[in-house]
Amino acid sequence: MNLKGTGIPTRDQVVSNYCKNSQYHYQSLKQKQLPPLSPTASTSMTIRPANYDEAKAWAGFYLSFLFFKNCVIVHGVAQRASSGVASSAMAHRVAKLLPEMIRMTWKVLDEYPPPIDYQGKDDNNVGVSKL
Repeated sequence: MNLKGTGIPTRDQVVSNYCKNSQYHYQSLKQKQLPPLSPTASTSMTIRPANYDEAKAWAGFYLSFLFFKNCVIVHGVAQRASSGVASSAMAHRVAKLLPEMIRMTWKVLDEYPPPIDYQGKDDNNVGVSKL
């Protein structure tokens, strides 16, 4: 899609801006001595600025996560429309978009999967389920 002249940033520009902003916030946090988030939180938690290549590698995953979240919202709209308690006259039309939204979301995740070296573990080394 050609976004030139629309004022809408490209994916590369969004990732680049994210990294620049994380660099700014990293410098601000480095100057402050923040207490742990909770009594059980580690005080040695590593905070670092975002790396462009790493952020770009994960961008598709986060984009698909956002799309799946929107699918859940539209599914709720569809449920309310089928129950007759929709808050909009457009609810039935929006509900018809759900299958295509899901298909497009899976396409994004297939085309931009998480990095191959991701081990499927959370910060506590507990396995997380695959999508």
